[in-house]
Amino acid sequence: MTEHIEKRVKEKLKDYPKRLDHVLGVAETAVKLAKIYQVDEEKAMIAGLYHDFAKHDSLEDKMNMMDLRWIKAYADYPVIYHAIAASNMLEHEFRVHDHDILNAIRYHVWGRKEMSVLEKIIFVSDSCEPSRHYKDKDYIFDLATKDLDLAVEYCMLASIKDVKQKGLIPSDEQIETYQYYQEVNRGKSK
Repeated sequence: MTEHIEKRVKEKLKDYPKRLDHVLGVAETAVKLAKIYQVDEEKAMIAGLYHDFAKHDSLEDKMNMMDLRWIKAYADYPVIYHAIAASNMLEHEFRVHDHDILNAIRYHVWGRKEMSVLEKIIFVSDSCEPSRHYKDKDYIFDLATKDLDLAVEYCMLASIKDVKQKGLIPSDEQIETYQYYQEVNRGKSK
């Protein structure tokens, strides 16, 4: 099944070479981290490949792939729509019903409280895959190989700072999730 999913992703993103490189990089990085944390590598590959599947779809197309409850919940933060739509697309097109994979895709943008190990892997891999131009991507990957929760917190803070630099306001959910991981990491040396 993974081969069919990869083929579908490559076909859909062929006109977006940078996005395709990013998606393949996230999948590759996720598999590396999955090996370290003894998570199913195929699940990591699938979630990595599909996490940005709907990124370039129109707002209308994304909304057509979502329940009204999701549309309403994130009406002020439509940046999340691509993740929810991609998760739903994978479930419908490939009949993937594994909640861990679907949630890893759905929550990869700013995470959530009590993420599974796979969810954390996809969340962090999105920030440290090889094609990213972040100055700290190598630090993030190195941190993730040692303590995934510290890497999650680091990426969340970076995301919040990025949102604020753009003149936007982070969502309450984003702030609460960051505070949750601060608490998880309390007492750890950073």
